[in-house]
Amino acid sequence: MTDLTLELNINSASDLEYVNHITKMNVYAVVTLLGDKKIQKVKTAVDRHGGSNPNWNHAFKFSVNERLAREGRLTLVVGLFSGRVLGDKDIGKVEIPLVYLLPSTNDYSNGHGMKFVTYQVRTPSERMKGSLTFSYRFNGTAVIYGPVHQQGPTSWAPPPSQHGYGPYPYMSQPPPPTGYVYEGPPQYRKNEERLAKADLLVSAVSLLR
Repeated sequence: MTDLTLELNINSASDLEYVNHITKMNVYAVVTLLGDKKIQKVKTAVDRHGGSNPNWNHAFKFSVNERLAREGRLTLVVGLFSGRVLGDKDIGKVEIPLVYLLPSTNDYSNGHGMKFVTYQVRTPSERMKGSLTFSYRFNGTAVIYGPVHQQGPTSWAPPPSQHGYGPYPYMSQPPPPTGYVYEGPPQYRKNEERLAKADLLVSAVSLLR
């Protein structure tokens, strides 16, 4: 069971639903990693100027259990809210199963660049309105679950097959290409040539008689 580090930067949102009727929206994001026993949650600063197009560039890190993530049991949730004196207003959220963000192989970042993605925001009324952009990368040692191919040592050789061709599991000799006539091993072809010459000689002697 391996722990990875998810480096996440909540960059910005655009064209969000305007939930304030009179005052300007002061938007912040709450990012939660769900599915593990220990719930991890962080909150960005409040953007008091962007309105429905806020910018944060808030960076933080999450510890990720790789096995749970690959089993689809971890979900990254980004909730967007407008801060108000009489109670904050829910704007919408983005939910992403973490398995969709994981690399498909053991090619983890280890210092390489961040990957930028944009997701639509779902409002409390289940309508898609606006988008959220963030960047991320995973750092750590990958563990590949499932069958692993192990290469034999350099001195290893496959067992001989009854056909004399191919490694284990045994394979028959591939069919010849179209138009090819199999003439047998070289020694057979030489014997056939000798017999053909002998036949020609007998035929010539018969004609002379």
